[in-house]
Amino acid sequence: MRWDVKGWAALHVLALLLFFTWFFGLWQSLDNGIFWWFNDRLVSIPGFAHFVAVVNQRWIDGVVALLMAGFVFRYAWQLKGRERAKIGCLLLLMAGCFSLQAAAGKAVPIERASPTIVYEQAERVSQLVPDIKAKDASGDSFPSDHGIGFATFLLFACYRFPRRYLYIVAPLVFILAMPRVMSGAHWFTDFICGSVPLALITGAWLFHTPLAHWLTESMVTPVEKLLAKWRLQG
Repeated sequence: MRWDVKGWAALHVLALLLFFTWFFGLWQSLDNGIFWWFNDRLVSIPGFAHFVAVVNQRWIDGVVALLMAGFVFRYAWQLKGRERAKIGCLLLLMAGCFSLQAAAGKAVPIERASPTIVYEQAERVSQLVPDIKAKDASGDSFPSDHGIGFATFLLFACYRFPRRYLYIVAPLVFILAMPRVMSGAHWFTDFICGSVPLALITGAWLFHTPLAHWLTESMVTPVEKLLAKWRLQG
């Protein structure tokens, strides 16, 4: 694969645009509006606070991770031989990219408290539903680690899955990224302007340069042997 300079540059420009429009405060009104819309409904809609508490538990994250892996395995099962091995390489790349992006996110010299900390008068899920341990606050919410995982999965889905999968994956990713926003643990832009730009830059280097092809080719033979050993080669 050759360099796609236009695609590489476009993703970098979009990532920088998202970040700097947030940095200069252009998203603040939207952030506040989304936060208060959900926060008001924690007390105005019966059962909503309980629902938000449930979907913000750690075990739910594990279920979501298995669900996303299920999409990958379902697609892989339809392939044979070397193509199935390449999907195995894809999973390894996805895991590696998530780890690198999470480390990069922590290295960003920006500390931003979640809205439930910024606004002391805000309703807290942990107080409304004390019997369920749910995340509703963070001293450093930008970017969202939770969002990085979803953005990374959507990135690989866009570049490596058949288009028909995106009609399910894209809305699902958006829905699954919302629980932390609904509880007030994260601002909306922690995901859109923090997590997504990291995924865009990753996509630029992986899929608009020879990097992903080179990494896949370097791993595919060992993965083929491993799948054959486990009788999963197809």
